[in-house]
Amino acid sequence: MNTVCIPYTYCIRIRCRSTRSVELKSQDISQSAETRTIWFDGQAIQALASETIAAALARSNIVALRENTQGEKRGLWCGMGSCYECVVEVDGKGSQRSCMTLVEQGMQIHSRRSDDRTPQPLASAPATVEPAETACDLLVLGAGPAGLSAALAAAQAGAAVIVIDERPQSGGQFFKPLAPSHILHGNMPPQWRDGEKLLTDAVAAGVTVVQQATVWAAFSVNEIAVMVNGQTRLFRPAQLIIATGAYERPVPFPGWTLPGVMTTGAGQTLAKAYRVIPGSRVVVSGNGPLNLQFAADLLESQGSVVEVLERAPKPGLKHFRQIFTMLQAAPELLWKGRHYLGVLKKHRVPLSWGYEVVAAHGQQRLERITVMRVDANGQRIAGSRREIDCDVLCLGHGFIPSTDLARMLGCEQQLSATPFSTPTIKTDPNGATSVSGVYVVGDGAKLGGAQVAQARGRLAGLAAAAALGKTVSPQDIPTLTSRLTRAEDFQRALWQVYQAPAVSLASLEDETVICRCENITLGRLRQAISQGIDTPAALKRNLRSGMGLCQGRTCSGMVAQLVEEMTGRRNTVSGFYAPRFPVRPVPIAALAFEKPEWGGHKPAITPNLARPVEQTALPLQKTDILVIGGGVMGNCLGYYLAAGGAGVLVVERDEINLQASGANAGSLHVQLLSFDFGSKAQEGGGPAAQTLPLGPTSVRLWQALEQASGESLEIKITGGLMVAETEQDMRFLEQKIALERRYGIETELLDAAQLNRLSPHLSPDLLGAEFCPMEGKINPLRATYVVNRLATEAGARFQRGTDVQAIEPLPHGGYRVQTSRGVIEAGRVINAAGAWAAKVAEMVDVPLPVKGAPLQMIVTEQSAPRIDHLIAHAGRHLSLKQTAHGSILIGGGWSAGFNPEMRMNQSLRASIEGNLWVAGKVLPALNSLHMVRSWAGMNINIDGAPIVGEVPGKAGFYHAVTSNGYTLAPVVAWSLSQQILQGRSEIDLAPYAISRFH
Repeated sequence: MNTVCIPYTYCIRIRCRSTRSVELKSQDISQSAETRTIWFDGQAIQALASETIAAALARSNIVALRENTQGEKRGLWCGMGSCYECVVEVDGKGSQRSCMTLVEQGMQIHSRRSDDRTPQPLASAPATVEPAETACDLLVLGAGPAGLSAALAAAQAGAAVIVIDERPQSGGQFFKPLAPSHILHGNMPPQWRDGEKLLTDAVAAGVTVVQQATVWAAFSVNEIAVMVNGQTRLFRPAQLIIATGAYERPVPFPGWTLPGVMTTGAGQTLAKAYRVIPGSRVVVSGNGPLNLQFAADLLESQGSVVEVLERAPKPGLKHFRQIFTMLQAAPELLWKGRHYLGVLKKHRVPLSWGYEVVAAHGQQRLERITVMRVDANGQRIAGSRREIDCDVLCLGHGFIPSTDLARMLGCEQQLSATPFSTPTIKTDPNGATSVSGVYVVGDGAKLGGAQVAQARGRLAGLAAAAALGKTVSPQDIPTLTSRLTRAEDFQRALWQVYQAPAVSLASLEDETVICRCENITLGRLRQAISQGIDTPAALKRNLRSGMGLCQGRTCSGMVAQLVEEMTGRRNTVSGFYAPRFPVRPVPIAALAFEKPEWGGHKPAITPNLARPVEQTALPLQKTDILVIGGGVMGNCLGYYLAAGGAGVLVVERDEINLQASGANAGSLHVQLLSFDFGSKAQEGGGPAAQTLPLGPTSVRLWQALEQASGESLEIKITGGLMVAETEQDMRFLEQKIALERRYGIETELLDAAQLNRLSPHLSPDLLGAEFCPMEGKINPLRATYVVNRLATEAGARFQRGTDVQAIEPLPHGGYRVQTSRGVIEAGRVINAAGAWAAKVAEMVDVPLPVKGAPLQMIVTEQSAPRIDHLIAHAGRHLSLKQTAHGSILIGGGWSAGFNPEMRMNQSLRASIEGNLWVAGKVLPALNSLHMVRSWAGMNINIDGAPIVGEVPGKAGFYHAVTSNGYTLAPVVAWSLSQQILQGRSEIDLAPYAISRFH
């Protein structure tokens, strides 16, 4: 980075208890800054107005900000709101980022949530039926150097420009302006002055800047959802520039989660914006000149730096050409680098080249680190191990572009050459992406520092203005291009000088934490990969890596590289965690807009979404039974058939448990869903009613599978509640209960008092509910994989990346199946392709009335126990359940949509809003929680009943397709396996035959 910071000579002093924190010096600062008293875990803390909670606590030398679920202390990590390591409870509101939340008088802060405190709503309920909307010519996301430069250029060309920024002040990571409470008198340091001028010029040109506003979703170029002052707003620009910058790249080691270990950017923010460092012995380590600059700034502000560790080897004469290039391109930056080296020398601070931190040690906070030298290949040199006492460690290993929003919009990506990095966005010289009207600039597109960011920002602003029909001065472009070329030449040469050995996870100990949010260690990831759970998506489903509040920003690049290192497969851009709404956790209360949620089933023909993991061609394979589809149905069939002695091969075009099976909410239904009975039901509800006897049997089979595996599938049979809001709902339930009892389903109607006693957290406005004791929940992110293990142990074979392309009968019986990986000959074929079963059936000239319907699910952050039952609604689409993890899953059949740019299904804004409105009406406690993630699963639309059995006239070809698939998969697979292997099934499958449609 070419970040440059000028030394300071002034001082801030406030009264506070004695600490080991260092208050940094500067010149001519106001001594009359207002103070606030805040409370942290019962301790009174003196804070300055307009500083963040994290800065105030750092001033009192408090670095342990929260406890995770294992009781481990965690502290500030990124310092810029990306990692969510510093979340605290503030005045009863949970998961507030202490690095982004400004202090207020009397604020009560707690390091962990307590059931003894009443949780407070995170936002007020919307007063309208739709979010407020704001239209503009150009919307710029991010008010750093690139964003402000883009906004200024477009506004000067006549465009109406709005800038959205998440921080309390504009400037981004580069300018980092001084907090307003630290009022500066006299000469402002040049870097602050430059940032202030850029902002002032932009505002003078007519740019509107909205601070402390969080962009939580990019539904399309013209529909950007933003949380402003606790309310969601929609911005509808004609052109969009994404300038969201980058966050620091993690390079993990044992102990890196200790409080006191933070990124260089976090340390720089504390020091530069709030003039404090929470310790007296600082070590700066990593790779790049930003570390050198930060250490020099601390020393010149009378901070204490013990040592600077640089992973790159020491520059020498071999770098003469690069140094000469930098001297030509930006001599002032080169001389400032020499100045930083002089500051370290003056203060006798050693700069150790070719060193890295290998472990951090301490109890409640950092106490010391272990460091070692590394050779040109990144291998640690024996005998170089030593320890350094310190209480703050700032780590800077470069940056990862923030690409979430661009990826949501489907902008074309490319792999990054930087280890542990996520993919970057392809752009042209003006920042334009593959999606019309979307530009990505600054470090969010290509890392290059502030000068590159400003030049690229102006070019994008001019390009957007021209696309809007505004007049752009033709002479601006050559000037900017020349400036950009010089800045890029400097950066290229700089990083050749600072070229560090490649990093790897191979030498790290198993106890090293990789996913900080979910506390997933390297050992657990290695074990799973060695067991065949060897893609980032599969690891996410099995271990929850990447499912925390930060949405995988910290761990995703490391997980992808670990898979590559252990499997030898090269990464692809589609192999990383998929972007999900919201980009940041957002208050559920602010998104709850009532929607007309019943419009009938919305079947859709969804294209092949596969991104094959394997593509190697295979020789001719033969098997007794071929199962097409590696979801829960295919895995259950593999188990029951193999356990019965059959040779079985299960093929999946992508990887197992990826679409409907791995994306559903895990409900175990026994009673009819509200839209499977009465006027809303398909075919009058008759076919759905025919499935009622299957539910209890299938739940018992799930329990038997859990027992056979010796692993927990997180099955919990506590009963299901279908709640009623109105008298009409109560009459509906009475009629439904009467039908269900005729099929042997145990169920009863509860009044309001009985419902309250059974589930006291539900809304007191509910009139009653139907209670079905056999219902419950299961964890589909684990269960399918456990069944897969059982099936494999029984002898079933599974083959992924195998797309079935043609099926033809063999002359003497059986089928020849052409796949993307070669030919398979099978005596029998079972179509278990779920929502794509109709496409498979077409290959044997059989019409199959099956269509897919993308449906959404929503998950909250962890919560205290709120509900113990499976919750549904008599008159609205809703399902609610609380997982063993503590999060609450919200679903119920709200439609999702297909995003052609991304080739995946995505949640729809209206469905998110309506689903949350219904859920909040039933469970008011949701208003105190954040929505962490939404995603689209795939429902299967038939007529309410499965299609199971052999196809008439197609000997040896079978269907095994069902809606309500996760509940019914074991019973359908078990029954069909009996029919195939024994000639008959204990359950009469005649009601589910395909012949019912003819």
